[in-house]
Amino acid sequence: MIQGIAAFIVDRMSSYIVGGMRPETAARFTMGELGAIYKGDHYSRAASGAFQLTPPPEDIPIEAARAKANEAIREILAYCKEEAAKKARPLNTEAQQEAGQGKAPEKPAQQELSGFEKMAEYARRSA
Repeated sequence: MIQGIAAFIVDRMSSYIVGGMRPETAARFTMGELGAIYKGDHYSRAASGAFQLTPPPEDIPIEAARAKANEAIREILAYCKEEAAKKARPLNTEAQQEAGQGKAPEKPAQQELSGFEKMAEYARRSA
């Protein structure tokens, strides 16, 4: 089971990502939240419902906490990147050609109309 800073990072980032944030933005918010906790500027609710200072996930100096958090964030971002790559695999050239991709769409031939004919055609379409 994950404990301490890694557990905090996983919990916070996953809740942000599930809420629709991009992983990079979730990482930035999570690091901000962790910094606020270690500086004593973060509050959470106690079981009674009263606000209290949020205790740090681990009793270590803030520099060590940041190093651990950065490592956990790197792993999470790498995982998110791998998952995104699996979902959006690019088609190979053969598959693109079969799907009609990889070449410009053909435009239907248009006949040249004189200025008067263009106006008449426009009037017919507008009516």
